Amino acid sequence: MYDTILYPTDGSKGADAVIDHARDLAGRYDATVHVLFVVDAEHVESGMAPRHDEDGRRVTGMMKREEELAGEGHMSRHDDGLFEALERQGHEVTEAIAETLRESGIEAVPVVREGEPFRVITDYATDIDADLIAMGTHGRRGISRQLIGSVTEKVVRTAETPVLTVRLDT
Repeated sequence: MYDTILYPTDGSKGADAVIDHARDLAGRYDATVHVLFVVDAEHVESGMAPRHDEDGRRVTGMMKREEELAGEGHMSRHDDGLFEALERQGHEVTEAIAETLRESGIEAVPVVREGEPFRVITDYATDIDADLIAMGTHGRRGISRQLIGSVTEKVVRTAETPVLTVRLDT
Protein backbone atom coordinates (compact mmCIF):
# COMPACT_ATOMS: atom_id res chain seq x y z
CA MET A 1 0.00 0.00 0.00
CA TYR A 2 2.83 2.42 0.87
CA ASP A 3 6.12 2.26 -0.99
CA THR A 4 7.22 5.88 -0.58
CA ILE A 5 6.38 8.16 2.36
CA LEU A 6 7.26 11.84 2.44
CA TYR A 7 7.97 13.32 5.88
CA PRO A 8 8.41 17.11 5.68
CA THR A 9 9.99 18.58 8.79
CA ASP A 10 11.16 21.93 10.06
CA GLY A 11 13.35 20.29 12.69
CA SER A 12 11.17 21.42 15.58
CA LYS A 13 10.40 19.23 18.57
CA GLY A 14 6.72 19.19 17.62
CA ALA A 15 7.49 17.83 14.17
CA ASP A 16 9.25 14.87 15.81
CA ALA A 17 5.84 13.53 16.91
CA VAL A 18 5.05 12.66 13.30
CA ILE A 19 8.13 10.51 12.75
CA ASP A 20 6.76 7.69 14.91
CA HIS A 21 3.80 7.37 12.56
CA ALA A 22 5.99 7.49 9.46
CA ARG A 23 8.39 4.92 10.99
CA ASP A 24 5.54 2.56 11.89
CA LEU A 25 3.97 2.71 8.43
CA ALA A 26 7.33 2.37 6.68
CA GLY A 27 8.16 -0.66 8.82
CA ARG A 28 4.81 -2.33 8.15
CA TYR A 29 4.94 -1.78 4.39
CA ASP A 30 8.71 -1.84 3.81
CA ALA A 31 8.48 1.71 2.50
CA THR A 32 11.17 4.31 1.93
CA VAL A 33 10.83 7.57 3.88
CA HIS A 34 11.98 10.80 2.26
CA VAL A 35 12.80 13.35 4.98
CA LEU A 36 12.31 16.82 3.49
CA PHE A 37 13.42 20.16 4.94
CA VAL A 38 12.37 23.28 3.04
CA VAL A 39 14.41 26.46 3.33
CA ASP A 40 11.74 29.13 3.01
CA ALA A 41 13.38 32.00 1.12
CA GLU A 42 10.59 34.39 2.14
CA HIS A 43 11.31 33.84 5.82
CA VAL A 44 15.07 33.93 5.30
CA GLU A 45 14.74 37.55 4.34
CA SER A 46 12.54 38.37 7.32
CA GLY A 47 14.72 36.62 9.87
CA MET A 48 12.68 33.45 10.48
CA ALA A 49 15.00 30.58 11.25
CA PRO A 50 15.43 27.31 13.08
CA ARG A 51 17.56 27.84 16.16
CA HIS A 52 18.35 26.12 19.46
CA ASP A 53 16.67 27.04 22.73
CA GLU A 54 18.49 27.26 26.07
CA ASP A 55 18.20 23.45 26.49
CA GLY A 56 19.75 22.78 23.09
CA ARG A 57 16.47 21.71 21.44
CA ARG A 58 15.72 22.87 17.92
CA VAL A 59 12.94 25.42 17.67
CA THR A 60 11.76 27.71 14.92
CA GLY A 61 10.89 31.36 15.05
CA MET A 62 12.21 34.86 14.71
CA MET A 63 15.76 35.45 15.76
CA LYS A 64 17.54 38.71 16.46
CA ARG A 65 19.87 39.72 13.68
CA GLU A 66 22.62 40.59 16.09
CA GLU A 67 22.69 36.99 17.35
CA GLU A 68 23.52 35.49 13.99
CA LEU A 69 24.38 38.16 11.45
CA ALA A 70 25.51 41.23 13.32
CA GLY A 71 26.99 43.82 11.00
CA GLU A 72 26.20 41.97 7.80
CA GLY A 73 23.70 44.53 6.53
CA HIS A 74 20.55 43.62 4.63
CA MET A 75 19.66 39.94 4.65
CA SER A 76 18.80 38.62 1.23
CA ARG A 77 18.52 35.28 -0.52
CA HIS A 78 22.06 35.62 -1.82
CA ASP A 79 23.83 36.52 1.42
CA ASP A 80 26.37 33.98 2.65
CA GLY A 81 25.05 34.16 6.20
CA LEU A 82 21.52 33.17 7.10
CA PHE A 83 20.53 31.30 3.96
CA GLU A 84 23.55 29.01 4.11
CA ALA A 85 23.04 28.53 7.86
CA LEU A 86 19.47 27.42 7.21
CA GLU A 87 20.59 25.11 4.44
CA ARG A 88 23.23 23.55 6.72
CA GLN A 89 20.62 23.20 9.45
CA GLY A 90 18.35 21.43 6.98
CA HIS A 91 21.07 18.96 6.04
CA GLU A 92 21.83 18.28 9.72
CA VAL A 93 18.16 17.78 10.58
CA THR A 94 17.31 15.52 7.65
CA GLU A 95 20.44 13.42 7.99
CA ALA A 96 19.91 12.93 11.74
CA ILE A 97 16.30 11.83 11.19
CA ALA A 98 17.27 9.61 8.26
CA GLU A 99 19.98 7.97 10.38
CA THR A 100 17.47 7.28 13.16
CA LEU A 101 15.15 5.66 10.62
CA ARG A 102 17.99 3.59 9.17
CA GLU A 103 18.82 2.32 12.66
CA SER A 104 15.25 1.00 12.73
CA GLY A 105 15.85 -0.83 9.45
CA ILE A 106 13.98 1.69 7.30
CA GLU A 107 15.38 3.06 4.06
CA ALA A 108 15.53 6.85 4.36
CA VAL A 109 16.47 9.66 1.99
CA PRO A 110 17.42 13.08 3.44
CA VAL A 111 16.47 16.01 1.17
CA VAL A 112 16.81 19.79 1.42
CA ARG A 113 15.01 22.10 -1.01
CA GLU A 114 14.37 25.83 -1.27
CA GLY A 115 11.09 27.58 -1.91
CA GLU A 116 7.59 28.10 -0.63
CA PRO A 117 7.12 25.17 1.76
CA PHE A 118 3.69 23.90 0.73
CA ARG A 119 4.57 24.08 -2.98
CA VAL A 120 7.91 22.35 -2.49
CA ILE A 121 6.23 19.62 -0.43
CA THR A 122 3.46 18.94 -2.94
CA ASP A 123 5.79 19.14 -5.94
CA TYR A 124 8.35 16.85 -4.32
CA ALA A 125 5.62 14.35 -3.41
CA THR A 126 4.59 14.28 -7.06
CA ASP A 127 8.21 14.00 -8.27
CA ILE A 128 8.92 10.93 -6.11
CA ASP A 129 5.46 9.44 -6.66
CA ALA A 130 4.86 9.43 -2.89
CA ASP A 131 2.02 7.28 -1.59
CA LEU A 132 1.63 9.36 1.57
CA ILE A 133 2.71 12.68 3.07
CA ALA A 134 2.99 12.52 6.89
CA MET A 135 3.13 15.88 8.65
CA GLY A 136 2.14 17.66 11.81
CA THR A 137 -0.49 20.26 12.51
CA HIS A 138 -0.77 22.65 15.43
CA GLY A 139 -4.57 22.67 15.33
CA ARG A 140 -4.81 26.45 15.46
CA ARG A 141 -8.26 27.94 15.02
CA GLY A 142 -9.82 31.29 14.30
CA ILE A 143 -7.73 34.42 13.95
CA SER A 144 -4.49 32.64 14.91
CA ARG A 145 -4.81 30.29 11.94
CA GLN A 146 -5.78 33.13 9.62
CA LEU A 147 -2.86 35.30 10.65
CA ILE A 148 -0.20 32.61 10.82
CA GLY A 149 -1.45 30.37 8.04
CA SER A 150 -0.69 26.70 7.91
CA VAL A 151 1.67 24.87 5.62
CA THR A 152 -0.10 21.63 6.53
CA GLU A 153 -3.50 23.05 5.67
CA LYS A 154 -2.24 24.21 2.28
CA VAL A 155 -0.70 20.79 1.62
CA VAL A 156 -3.94 19.03 2.58
CA ARG A 157 -5.92 21.29 0.22
CA THR A 158 -3.55 21.11 -2.75
CA ALA A 159 -1.73 17.77 -2.69
CA GLU A 160 -2.76 14.97 -5.01
CA THR A 161 -1.09 12.61 -2.53
CA PRO A 162 -2.98 11.48 0.60
CA VAL A 163 -1.87 13.39 3.71
CA LEU A 164 -1.64 11.95 7.22
CA THR A 165 -1.77 14.74 9.79
CA VAL A 166 -0.72 14.35 13.40
CA ARG A 167 -1.80 16.96 15.92
CA LEU A 168 1.23 18.35 17.70
CA ASP A 169 1.24 19.05 21.42
CA THR A 170 3.61 22.01 21.19
